[in-house]
Amino acid sequence: MANFNTHFAVSAVGSGMLATLCLQVGFVGTQDALLLACAGVVGGILPDIDLHYSYPSRILFSLLGIMLSFLWVFSAKNQTGILQLWGAGLGIYLFVRFPLWTLFQKFSVHRGAIHSINAAMLFSLGSAALSHHVFAKPDFTAWLLALFIFLGFILHLVLDEIYSVDFMGQRLKRSFGTALKLIDFKEPLASASIALGAGVAWYYSPSAGQFLDTLFSKETYQLILQRMY
Repeated sequence: MANFNTHFAVSAVGSGMLATLCLQVGFVGTQDALLLACAGVVGGILPDIDLHYSYPSRILFSLLGIMLSFLWVFSAKNQTGILQLWGAGLGIYLFVRFPLWTLFQKFSVHRGAIHSINAAMLFSLGSAALSHHVFAKPDFTAWLLALFIFLGFILHLVLDEIYSVDFMGQRLKRSFGTALKLIDFKEPLASASIALGAGVAWYYSPSAGQFLDTLFSKETYQLILQRMY
């Protein structure tokens, strides 16, 4: 499978380019474009959230905590005091970095149910619901964040499968097929819980009408093509 540095670098480049595109065509402002780039990076290393190696998992949870802190600070109302903003942001970061990290270290199995399209749906739908209801992001922006999480997550799984092929020896490594899978049949309870969580997140997610209309609109891609040059 691809190593941590590869996942980080590829997701950073890909999400950065896509966030720049969203900024240049007017989908988001500078502030949200930075959040989109961060979301893509987080999504790109999120499947390794169950790693039991301390160094990469600490980096992952640190990035996740920083992103959630930024979401809070950027979405808080103007009447919120600066010290309150700082305190809440720090509290969110510390919660993600330590208690949540410890929980995943204790109960997760690497390349298990988290390494699946099923989990990608959970995290992307969950990010849409969370960013809309907790961080007061508009429907369209919330779904863009979800898209970046999803694309980064899928990119991670694809890279893992590519690295499972020994092109020189023209053979498949033992790890082939353990990353890019719909669900993990070896962990039925965990997979069912993830699917249930995705269903709940879908129920609480904002309206996707504007997002889907924009995503499948001919005018959107004409504008992108125009802005390319």
